[in-house]
Amino acid sequence: MPRAFDVSDGGRDTPAIDASDAGGDGSGSGSGSGSATSPARRKPTVIEKAKVGGPVDDFPVWIDLTDTQIAAAARPDGHDIYFTDSQGAALPHQIESWASGRLLAWVRVPHLDPMTTVTIYIGYGDDLRAVTQDPASVFSTYAAVWHLDDSLAASAITDATGTHPGTATGLAPAAQGPAQLGGGVTFNGSGTQKISFTSPLTGNSPHTISAWVKQGSTTNHSAIVTIGTNASNQARFLYGNYLNSATLGLGQYNDDWVPAGHDLRGAGWKLVHWTYEGGSKKSHVFVDGQEIVGSPHTMSAVAATPASTGTIGYAPEPDFGNPTGMLGTLDEVRISTTTRTPGWIATEFANQNAPAMLYAVGAEEPAP
Repeated sequence: MPRAFDVSDGGRDTPAIDASDAGGDGSGSGSGSGSATSPARRKPTVIEKAKVGGPVDDFPVWIDLTDTQIAAAARPDGHDIYFTDSQGAALPHQIESWASGRLLAWVRVPHLDPMTTVTIYIGYGDDLRAVTQDPASVFSTYAAVWHLDDSLAASAITDATGTHPGTATGLAPAAQGPAQLGGGVTFNGSGTQKISFTSPLTGNSPHTISAWVKQGSTTNHSAIVTIGTNASNQARFLYGNYLNSATLGLGQYNDDWVPAGHDLRGAGWKLVHWTYEGGSKKSHVFVDGQEIVGSPHTMSAVAATPASTGTIGYAPEPDFGNPTGMLGTLDEVRISTTTRTPGWIATEFANQNAPAMLYAVGAEEPAP
């Protein structure tokens, strides 16, 4: 069962009510009073169009909101919290945490663009209006999404899409803790810790691989995600640090790209995206929503990735005897079988880096 955290004020490790199961019926105590007889309430949430990097469809918006009125009216388990569009139609959502009046949730918004103001509503207070959580619909445009807020008391790592669950090896519960978005996993760099999954990428299919990375100080390879084998051009790897090059790195095995000047070590939380176009052999790297200098880079050959196991926080090929495990903390690792647009990537960073800057929450009103 995933573990949720109160991560206000930089991320205090405070256990929260777990409302991340598909039904959203977590347990625990709280001050809310939502019930079948309570009046339905809602709050308009206006998404700032100036913060949207470009037109995006079916976009998972990250909600991080502390609100005393919602806390006073909603159920302690958050079961009556739901989201609608401006016409009252339910929007797919997933609640990661609901504790002490703080809501951490994902909601899929059908369309955003820099020219249009979009208003969604947070509804609460009436249990009869409850909408079942649907993480798979929230992340329907992804091949895999690992929030990494699992407790690690068991080895199962949840994929929000429901298609590529992971298996943790060598990771004790203490490795799970507060991160950029709820919880994350800290790896010790030993190369004995990893999360394995069945890869959704084969051949020269396009991809976008992304993660929030808090890279520790190391001169070894520090793997974020690796897929494939150690045969030429059969791998896809993304490293937070590439050996002693003091920068991130990526490649296909024997076809590496190590763009200079992007040292993530000790830089705090960074959102890294690697998009690969497929047949054109072009790779793009974005850090904190912006494409880096020198990107795109054309690989020497197209990827020939076999159907294989992937890993998070680990690379199976030691380099000159050195471990290749991540030294640092990872959060919100995602894989898409498409190349995300710069507008999508910029909007994702703006939303997840400073959620309250993307939207403005209005006054409480009766729900129609």
